[in-house]
Amino acid sequence: MRIDNAKVDVWLGFKRHIFDFQGHEAWIVEPETAAPGNPWTWCMEWPTAFVPRTGVPDLVKKGFHHVHIKAFGHGNDEDQKVFAAFHDYLVTLGFAKKCGLIGLSFGGLYSCRFAAFHPEKVACIYLDAPLCNFHHFHHWELVKDEYSLKNKADLFDLPGLPINLAPRLKDFPILLIYGKADTTVPPEDNCEMLLARLEVQNGSGEVKVIARNAWAHHPHGLDDTTPIQEFMTKYCC
Repeated sequence: MRIDNAKVDVWLGFKRHIFDFQGHEAWIVEPETAAPGNPWTWCMEWPTAFVPRTGVPDLVKKGFHHVHIKAFGHGNDEDQKVFAAFHDYLVTLGFAKKCGLIGLSFGGLYSCRFAAFHPEKVACIYLDAPLCNFHHFHHWELVKDEYSLKNKADLFDLPGLPINLAPRLKDFPILLIYGKADTTVPPEDNCEMLLARLEVQNGSGEVKVIARNAWAHHPHGLDDTTPIQEFMTKYCC
């Protein structure tokens, strides 16, 4: 793989290309041998968090590329434009037209929004303790300008929140992993609410849930990443 003006380093034993894309730091992890069809995963936020537990190194060993691009607006509309352009650029490099999204915590918001508005670009979504709602979000100042919110009451009614995007997400294969004791992103106001709304939609997408009673927000991923690997391989290859 050749990318102009890219810096190359080693990331968990794999070659990584780091470069600027439209003013955003982006990178691509390259497998030793790409799998047929050039499948790829995209961690939309927290790309260095609990990486071995997310199955990413195992998938790269199997021939997946893995990518990330730094967002400035917490997944807002401007970020989504950059995400779409980045996706299209990767397709010009020969990547598969549809990717497997990885949405950890706040990245769940990014992932659901991207999939909802660009369904032709997404094969499946792995969500891990995802932020789906701003109901218990304690960092109002982080998003009020980026999402054009005038007051805190607007946090609850934002149409672009994952909980309000169930009609657009109902046909995607989704793997959801979360801890029922999560107090950072409470499941009842986030992923469990999204699940309930997806069930009402009765879509065609398979939804697999791994819920752990005693687990909190961290750690993301699984001790045995086989379910994640199988999910991504099933829908991306």
